[in-house]
Amino acid sequence: MRVGSERRQPARSSPLYSWVAALLRDEIEAGRLDPHGSVPSERVLSERYQVSRMTARHALETLMLEGYVYRSPRRGTFVAEPRLRFSVGSFTRVMSDADSTPGTEVLAAATLDPDPIMSAMLGVPAGGRVHLLQRLRTAKGEPVAIENIHLSAARFPDLLECDLTGSLWEILRARYDVHPARADARIVAVTLDRFEAETLEVKPGSPAIVLSRTVFDARDEVVELARDVYRGDRTEFSVSAPVDGGAA
Repeated sequence: MRVGSERRQPARSSPLYSWVAALLRDEIEAGRLDPHGSVPSERVLSERYQVSRMTARHALETLMLEGYVYRSPRRGTFVAEPRLRFSVGSFTRVMSDADSTPGTEVLAAATLDPDPIMSAMLGVPAGGRVHLLQRLRTAKGEPVAIENIHLSAARFPDLLECDLTGSLWEILRARYDVHPARADARIVAVTLDRFEAETLEVKPGSPAIVLSRTVFDARDEVVELARDVYRGDRTEFSVSAPVDGGAA
């Protein structure tokens, strides 16, 4: 991160491993260490920053947990690919805009009885049902997110008979003349359970970002309820909001 032309310097008062990790993180974010390029070894870091090998190892482990570097057995530590940047919107559109090839695998598609809260939010009458669509989303073949989407079965009949490996919103527009217009979202940090970790090809307990979405159409009616689980080591979210002019 840069402010003007000055490079941010982490405080030496922080733990030594955190200080070393921050210096390396700056190098990566500034593009001075290329993706898949080699990261200095523990010995080199120890000598460069006058810290112990244990401190250098802890710094590299910190960056690995954060997704900045990865280890290759017997080869060393390397810079990871930059995180994919998302906003609250269509996965397909965001990936296409970022020149990353989006992919989809349908994990589950079923019509179920909803709970009362879901029924009320989706406008499903008593005795009505909802579609559940669970999909694995990928970027350039790499697992990125698991989508869990609920929609009204009455409003979108025969939806599960469509090809669900492309843009769902495009199906809603073309087949049902429903146009998603806005989304309310909540973002929380979690750790992955065994199923999510295996599906996303990471270790159980790995960090993740959960995006809970309520999507509305142009008439301000709820179109879908979704809970999307993103890999924490490969994704980040950008948020833009007005400020009220008060004290920070």
